Amino acid sequence: MANNMRYYLHPKRRIIKIIILALKIFLSYKVLGFKKPFSREESFRQKQKKLHQKNAEMLFESATNLKGVLIKIGQFLSARVDFLPDEYTEVLSKLQDQIPPADFNIIKNRLIEELGEEPSIIFKSFNEEPIAAASLGQVHEAVLKNNDRVAVKIQYPKIEDVVKADLKALKWIIKFLKRQFKDINFDVLIEEFSRILQDELNYIHEGRNAEIFYDNFSDNKDIIVPKIYWEYTTLKVLTLQFVEGIKISNIEEIEKANIDKKELATLLLSSYMKQFLINCFFHGDPHPGNIFVQKGPKLVFVDFGLMQRIPSHMREGLLNTGLSIIKRDAAGIVQGLIDLGFLSRKDDIRGIERVVGYFMEKYRDITPREFKNININEISNEIRDLLRTYPSVQIPNNFILFARTMGMLNGISSKLDPDLNIIEIATPYAKRFAYEGKGWVEGTIAKGKELGISLTNIPRQLEDILRISNRGDFHMHITSKDINNILSNIHSVLHRFLVLFTIIIFMLAYIFFQNNGRFFETILAGAATTIFTIILICSFLKNKPS
Repeated sequence: MANNMRYYLHPKRRIIKIIILALKIFLSYKVLGFKKPFSREESFRQKQKKLHQKNAEMLFESATNLKGVLIKIGQFLSARVDFLPDEYTEVLSKLQDQIPPADFNIIKNRLIEELGEEPSIIFKSFNEEPIAAASLGQVHEAVLKNNDRVAVKIQYPKIEDVVKADLKALKWIIKFLKRQFKDINFDVLIEEFSRILQDELNYIHEGRNAEIFYDNFSDNKDIIVPKIYWEYTTLKVLTLQFVEGIKISNIEEIEKANIDKKELATLLLSSYMKQFLINCFFHGDPHPGNIFVQKGPKLVFVDFGLMQRIPSHMREGLLNTGLSIIKRDAAGIVQGLIDLGFLSRKDDIRGIERVVGYFMEKYRDITPREFKNININEISNEIRDLLRTYPSVQIPNNFILFARTMGMLNGISSKLDPDLNIIEIATPYAKRFAYEGKGWVEGTIAKGKELGISLTNIPRQLEDILRISNRGDFHMHITSKDINNILSNIHSVLHRFLVLFTIIIFMLAYIFFQNNGRFFETILAGAATTIFTIILICSFLKNKPS
């Protein structure tokens, strides 16, 4: 019951607790950073690991006690195995399915308020022990009078007041961060987060989202979406079909079930490419507690409170930026970021163009595996030397949820298959997006555009062949199979440039936060990086040789 008492803290006390928590974490890394010049490298790393563990446990305890927005933040961080230390992801992963539930009597009263009768009258059976507890509500298993097995999602009482208090606390934290990092527009983050939370509080809205998602994948038997029971659904109660599965992050159980992890990762990424590029409507909360696995493999999606549409101008902007990457056009890439709203036309962007051009040349042959081993400090120091004036990066509203989704998705897929070729998966969807719905004239222009890109690539492809020859790796015994291999090499070169672009964007985010122990800030930098990942997906419009 202690947990429930903390959950119903007076809003002012709740706000103070959250602000104090944020300051403790922030200042602890500041203090550690001051100690770095006076510590040996190994000693500093050990201190850093201990601090990660301590702060992760403190965040977990606060989230489970207070629920609300803190759980949302913890769930997001728990999915970021691609850039967060293990100490954080291991502790915070418990927020996906190990949140202490609210007292059933409180939940029961909410259910009666919404459905009008006792659970025993409405349902044939109702399990008082929840099968899952989350940030805004918890889920109970039940059986309807017609013997249908269902999951009943019930919103916590007074959760609206909790969300309001949490948002006020976040606004105070944002004010503090704005003083520290004046070049970053944090206001857009809190505005979009507020909108997202309001959507999640409306369970009718969630039910409609689920039905749209179901229709979008009605032709794919490998994607499962639970049916909504509207007669037992209100603004605060959602009743849906009960579907079983293995949590997508439970690698041990997935392996026991003899489910191919690579195939599963491909299915996950493919489903999101369709959501991003074809449906323009995506599931925005893919933490491991919301995606389950069945044999096949098949994916079960749940929790549709966090969905977003992608406007056509955003897709077009991503496509044009991608074409600039293929052409190695630094100015075109920067112009694309301006068109998408990340940079302002008022800024002096020549510095960014120089940085983009520099890294295109320096890292032209980098592979995805080599990318993981790059020395971050070395690159960030190089950027500081090259970039005298740095324009402020703004994050457009419609990219906030998108960035969060890509971050979680990257974390999950990298755990399933670290060598997954996202470009290979994305190519057919990107090509379909590029030409779908165009008239004869527009389609011809688009094809001409692609042909133009192919022609501009020819000198560069010859240059790559000459480079291979200089290394002594080029052989002139050419067969049809060899021609295909050469084309594959060209495809790989293009792939490397896409990885290169991720490096450039990551470094622009990282430039704010030199790696001197300021871990709190690097979380922000890492999260910002994921915004640009989709640019890689859209840009690879070339035919991959068969």
